[in-house]
Amino acid sequence: MSATSKNMAGLIAVFLLSIVGLALTPTIQESVTAVTGVGANNLTGAALTVMALFPLFWVILMIAIPVAYIAIWLKN
Repeated sequence: MSATSKNMAGLIAVFLLSIVGLALTPTIQESVTAVTGVGANNLTGAALTVMALFPLFWVILMIAIPVAYIAIWLKN
């Protein structure tokens, strides 16, 4: 395998990871809602706030991974 095809394979793998990760976002949201929703007294205070923001962090991560990979790929 040449260096170019390895880079292209990595690029495709990163995009597939991102697509699968974004497809799992509703499942993540449902899990967070189950823990933090009305009647669920499992978390309080700072833990509740951080858990409520977890889906946002998830989406940012799923977008940032391919962006960072492309930046590194174009730099080389």
